Amino acid sequence: MLASGHQVVGFTFGMGAVMWIPYTEVSTAQPFPTLLFFSFVLVGSLLPDIDTPKSKIGQKFWRGLVIVLALALLGYLFAPTYIDHYRDELKVFVMMLLPVLVMVRGHRKMTHSLLFLVLLVFYSYLIEMWSGITWFYLSGLLIGVASHLFADSLTKRGIPLAYPFSKKYTRFFVTFRTGSNVERILVYSLVVWNIWVLINQLL
Repeated sequence: MLASGHQVVGFTFGMGAVMWIPYTEVSTAQPFPTLLFFSFVLVGSLLPDIDTPKSKIGQKFWRGLVIVLALALLGYLFAPTYIDHYRDELKVFVMMLLPVLVMVRGHRKMTHSLLFLVLLVFYSYLIEMWSGITWFYLSGLLIGVASHLFADSLTKRGIPLAYPFSKKYTRFFVTFRTGSNVERILVYSLVVWNIWVLINQLL
């Protein structure tokens, strides 16, 4: 599925979460937490595609990683005492980044599996403990990732749900080609549904 389609499906999953999951209940009197929650959902809906530099999020991820590594190298060469001051933080960053880099081994492999989602749950608990970011927002990220896996399972290629234990690609019983008219109709239908739900929620 295309990036725009993934975000629409992700937003739909987010709408379902705030309507049916008790801990994600939101208040129109406090719009900022709701907007932040959906921002996490939209990022999560694209996150599995970091495994390809051709995707929107993949381009930003790899460009950002190169910039971070370049800054770290410059800091090591010209400001070693500053780098040494943040040594513990850098260790945590590297420890969290290495598994992600190991998982990026080609498009629709590890990052499109249930194992990736399980690892993200573990990472989210660590982030919650270390940074203080509430589970409400991190769950938005996980909901977005789950929506991505579901959306790609609707395509002809499917996803390797049990990777790396099995390389078999799993598809939904109804599928369509990425970028096809069927995908467009589905995405437009979800947009209309989301607008209808939002109007009813606000009235």
